[in-house]
Order: sequence, then C-alpha cells, then structure tokens
Amino acid sequence: MGNKTVMILIAISTVLFLGTQALSQESPVENALNVPGARVTLPVEAAKKPFPKEFVAGAQKAFNSFHAQMGGDHTLYYLQNLSSVMRTDFVAPNTAYKPLDYAIDPRIGQITITTDSEGSLKLKDYIVHPTFRHQGVMMLHKGRVVYEAYPGMLPTQVHFWASASKTFTGLLSAKFVAEGKIDPAASVTHYVKALAGTAWDKVRVIDLINHTTGLDTEENNEAILNPKSMFVRFVFAAFGSPDRSVEIEDWLQVLREAEPLKGEGPGDRFRYSSLNTQVLGLVIEGVTGIRVSDVIGQEIWGHLKARMPLLLNLAPDGQALNFGMISTTLPDMARYALLWTPSWQVVSDTQVVTKPILDLIRTSGDPETFKGGAKEKQALGLFAEKPVKGAYQFDFIFGDGALYKHGNTGQGIYIDPERDFVAVMFSATPYVPPYGEIKLPAYMRAAAKMLAGK
Repeated sequence: MGNKTVMILIAISTVLFLGTQALSQESPVENALNVPGARVTLPVEAAKKPFPKEFVAGAQKAFNSFHAQMGGDHTLYYLQNLSSVMRTDFVAPNTAYKPLDYAIDPRIGQITITTDSEGSLKLKDYIVHPTFRHQGVMMLHKGRVVYEAYPGMLPTQVHFWASASKTFTGLLSAKFVAEGKIDPAASVTHYVKALAGTAWDKVRVIDLINHTTGLDTEENNEAILNPKSMFVRFVFAAFGSPDRSVEIEDWLQVLREAEPLKGEGPGDRFRYSSLNTQVLGLVIEGVTGIRVSDVIGQEIWGHLKARMPLLLNLAPDGQALNFGMISTTLPDMARYALLWTPSWQVVSDTQVVTKPILDLIRTSGDPETFKGGAKEKQALGLFAEKPVKGAYQFDFIFGDGALYKHGNTGQGIYIDPERDFVAVMFSATPYVPPYGEIKLPAYMRAAAKMLAGK
C-alpha cells in the first residue's frame, strides 16, 4: 500500500472519528495518531492475554468502523472481540468435532520472499518480524497441517476475517445459481423488493457477484476521502456507534440512493465494493426466506466439524452484515478452506463445494473488466504476480485455478484445489509507516507449488 493511500485512510479515519475537531492546524496524520488507541505501542503478542480493564473500556467507547481499522492498539482488541461492541449471531458447527492431523514440513519455514522494506526474508523470520504484525498463519496440504505459527494469538481465540469472509456469500450464491434457485441474469430487485424503484432495478445478480454493477459504490481512495460517499455512509450506518449523540443513517436507505456512474453500465468494469456483497446477501435471503446467518449454518457451517461457532456481526437493526463481519478461530477458518479441496471429507459430513460449484466460480468473471484495476495492482503487492480475474467475491483467480480473498488489516484465505492446498492468515497490520506491507500470500503460493512439485 503506497504512502498516498496511507495518508488518505488516516485522514478520513481522523475526520470520521474526531469530527470537526480534527480540522485543526495539526496535520491529519498527527491528529489521527494522537487519538488514544490509534498508535501502535503494543506488540501483537499482547493479544494473547486479557487487556487491562481500563484499556477495554477506552476501546469500547472509541469504537467505530474506521478507528477499528487503524491497526493501532485498540485494533488488537477489536479484531478478537467485535461481539463486545456489535450485535452478533452465533452459528453452530457440526455436532461432531474432528481435530486436524499434522504433518509439519520444515522446508516451508525456509521459503524466501523479497520484501520491499526488509529485503529477502525466510518465512520463519518474516512471520515474527514486528513490522508485519501477523498474528497467525496455517497451511494444509492434502488435509493435514504442514505449517502453523501463532505470533499474536492463541489457536483457540476467535479473530475477525474482514472481507475474507465475502467468500461465504460468493459460495452461497454460486450454490444457488448451480441449483437453479438464483437466475444470475435476473434483476437484483427481482429478489430484493426493498430496493425496487431504484438504480438497482437495472443491475443483474451476476453484476453483484462479480463487482460490475456500474453504480457509485466502489471502495477506492476517492470514496474513502469523501464522508458523503456511498461507501462511507453505508459502512458508518452498518457499524453503528456507541455514541448515542451521533446520528446514524439507515443502511437500507443508503443503498436505495446508489446512482449509476456516468458513461458506464452494469457489466462494464470490475469495481470492488462491500455494498455489492451486502446486497447479494439480501438476494440470498430473498431466495431462501431465512436470515443469512441461518443460511450459512444450514448450508456451510453446520456441516463443518469445527471446534467453535462462527460469529456474524449485525447492523444496529439486526441485519446480518455478510459483507465481511465474520470471526472464527484460525483452525476453523482452515477447515472452511478445506471444503474447497479434494480433502473436504477430513472436515465435513457432506461435499459443500461440489465440482459444478467450483467450475462455475472459476469460469466466471471477465479478465478484460479486471485488467488494470485496483485489485490487479493489489495482487502485485501481495503476490508479485498478476491473477487472471476476480469472480464470485474472490479478489483473484489465477491461471492455475487457485483462488485468494484478502481482508482489511491483513486477513487472507488462499485456496488451491488442484494442488490440494489451503492457507489462512490473521493479522493486525496498520496503515501507517513502517507498517502496511503484506507478503504472506506470496509465501502461501510458493509453499503450494513446492509441496506439489510444480
């Protein structure tokens, strides 16, 4: 992430957190970092133990969406305790729990990647380097754990997935499309009556799935800088605020006010947006007649022989926030990833991700709409390699069929069905120098190729 993006994110975080008080003669950076809990003073391993009572009280009082993403000391608390500041659904796993098998491969720790800030580093050194602030990583090959490290959390602690959890919405939509329950060519408002009579009438479900709506909902630097943008308004409304003096908009009304982009129509260009994912969740609810939390339990998590429940945060009115508000343990995240591989039987009582579903996801998306966009640039930073496209909520689909989804502050899920390999990671990476560089996905992809011998 470049310095310009860092400054933009800090500036908008400052304005939204401090309001007009932020507009002093000090720089936005100084203002943002002077907010209690925004600076990095604690090592990531501090999250392995309970935080002091006064610290927790301060974090709970200060909570809002942008402060939570600053990556400072308070972020360490939020990443593992969102249920203390937001309404939350608990989704039960399978009644049978199955521990993961291990076959640790010492070669993985020796994999070397070149970083921009620290030069070439072996994984064993990179993962504990204080600049990168990774909290946990797990890699599995053929259903067995081949590498794991927990520099900033315990295996039993839950952690926020951020946008890596968009893969749940992508999977459910692919499943219902494959089963003929969702028509991808149908209008969004065919399924979501609450958005009828708006710009969403002309958006197809496939445009939600692949982030090609042609609406003014994109998550980009310009939107993040503008407190009146659709993205900022929606996120603020969805998260709510513990400060009752702050007026919070209705998230559904914000969605109803989306407008078409000039000179661009649905299907023309890949523009990533959490608003698309949230509306796709409404489509799923329209098809099933039950809440997204229950759909996830019925179709996915209830089959998984996980150790703990899945936590899904809710908007102030109780609507499930399926655009990225999921938390689980790292091993349970890895179990979910295994559902996408030939080793699914290790963790599930049924094949959730069937071949037709996987084929549908990997053959969807348009390389032309993806080319030259923000996500292609992000892939170069994470992998030093260009993927072919994005589809069904996955940021990247590579030419060999591997899939990756990234999440804010450094969460990630890498799935390589052909090599029967998966890797998952949790991090607390701030947006301020000397932090911000994330290379762990490149180590994941290198490990998959090494273990498969290609």
